[in-house]
Amino acid sequence: MDDLDAVVSIHTAACAAAGAEPDAVGGLLARFNGWARAIQLPGKTTLIAEADGEVVGVLSMESDAPGTALELSQIHVRPGQWRRGIGGRLHAAYVQSLQETGVLTGLAGVWEHNDRARAFYARLGWRPDGTVETNGDGLRRLRLRLEV
Repeated sequence: MDDLDAVVSIHTAACAAAGAEPDAVGGLLARFNGWARAIQLPGKTTLIAEADGEVVGVLSMESDAPGTALELSQIHVRPGQWRRGIGGRLHAAYVQSLQETGVLTGLAGVWEHNDRARAFYARLGWRPDGTVETNGDGLRRLRLRLEV
């Protein structure tokens, strides 16, 4: 929880860099509340990446039941730190969690319009599984699967 402000800042900056609309106060509050839950609730794990004592990346994962697919809920790196291997190292920690728990299937969602994120996941072996969800704004979220 000590890093909550930094985590929300990274998430907000990464979304803005990916072309998301700036947060209204209600949206920012929802982001704070969402990350607080991700950090504190059982079954959820949040990892942070630091460089020179500063939080530069964050990953959240969760599993609803032991032995089921482990969902990579979110992964964000501060835009000024992109292309330095931080996202890759966070992802490697996620894969290690899959292997340690004996879960060999990872799930993630990615916005269809986020070409950068889609390319990141594709480089790491993720493939679309055919599931598409549409939010209230008409944006499409593609579900990805990783077999370890």
